[in-house]
Amino acid sequence: MLILMNKQNIPAHNNTGDIMLVILIRTALLYAFIILAVRLMGKRQVSDMQTSELVITLIISDIAAIPMQSVEQPLFTGFLPIMVLVSLEIIVSILMLKSSKFRNIICGNPIVIIKDGKILEPQLKKLRISYEDLYSLLRQQEIFDVSEIKYGIVETNGSVSVLKNQEDNG
Repeated sequence: MLILMNKQNIPAHNNTGDIMLVILIRTALLYAFIILAVRLMGKRQVSDMQTSELVITLIISDIAAIPMQSVEQPLFTGFLPIMVLVSLEIIVSILMLKSSKFRNIICGNPIVIIKDGKILEPQLKKLRISYEDLYSLLRQQEIFDVSEIKYGIVETNGSVSVLKNQEDNG
């Protein structure tokens, strides 16, 4: 039996079925590895992620696609950068827990956008939030009148927290 070798001394695949099987196995291995990596980073929904966590997640998905699709690419070339990124994310998370200054640099600060029933337009412009988007976010919290709000704050993850006026709370 003659085995054809390509330039890297790897057996050449003439059978599409073999290539598909290799891709299937590589995909399953990378999937399991990415699930483990995401679990190590912490349990969060995409909407609760900080910017750094979202960026890492997007980069990991991009990196994993390369060895998943290219059988010539060693599988380890996908595992190594993913391990480095997850390690960096864990280190950044630990530093954010220990240093509020570092956390503020990475995540930013919450910003007050409503005070005493008045919308702070300069803050909306700074955050590039339209009035329509703000009203939509408030309606989702069953608030239909801005005058009901003592403070409205955009949190570092983009969600809006609201403290209603005392007379509206009771």
